[in-house]
Amino acid sequence: MSYVSKICQYSGKILLLIMLMSLPLPALSENKQLNNDEPQTLQTEISDRDLKIIEQLVAIAQRQSSQVQEAKASMGWRAFTDVLSMEFSPSQTTTNYNLPEISSESERSFGIALTFDPIKLLNIIQELPLREARWQEAKQQKRLAVLQYYLAYLQAQQATKIAAYKMQQLAVAGAKTERIASLNSQVTVPHQVSLTNPDYVAAATEMLNTNARERVALEELAACVGLSSQTTMTILKASDLNNQ
Repeated sequence: MSYVSKICQYSGKILLLIMLMSLPLPALSENKQLNNDEPQTLQTEISDRDLKIIEQLVAIAQRQSSQVQEAKASMGWRAFTDVLSMEFSPSQTTTNYNLPEISSESERSFGIALTFDPIKLLNIIQELPLREARWQEAKQQKRLAVLQYYLAYLQAQQATKIAAYKMQQLAVAGAKTERIASLNSQVTVPHQVSLTNPDYVAAATEMLNTNARERVALEELAACVGLSSQTTMTILKASDLNNQ
């Protein structure tokens, strides 16, 4: 083979390699696709969007909470039920006339007795500040629970994003190795998606763990708010759309 033909052959291989490396890589999945042109950034602080979502979830959770509603009801009319009592007493009277036409006549009536206890009224008035404090405490506890579960979900969501990025980098490295091997038969192609590849095993395990933690965090947040996971996710996605 002449020197010129060798140069043409090597030039053709280099050109083919450049063309192959310029092809777009397939996405890892529909839900975890990462675009290299628009890299996803990691969150480093609690944003205004997060605060708005927290306030929205707290308002829902406080309306759904039985503890909060019971503490609120203890300050209403329920607190004064023992102060005023009402008693109904039916009675029947019979009148004898000793007449051949009418021997006797019966009449039924009802009596109402109202009882007012001023001592209980004073005690309840003195307990109203304590009952209001319990109501505020129940609301604050529910708010704190929603905040903790939302932040846990936020952290799990970001951990899933990092794990997805590592999986993509592993796929990129494997694709590049296969492309080089397709041009040079002396290059050995490692099994990128195989249990024998420790990098793949570690990345896949981390991906599964982070997805599981994200799911559990979502379920815990939904249970704390008092909604289903689907409804909670709808609220979170709606907040994303409003901030775009």
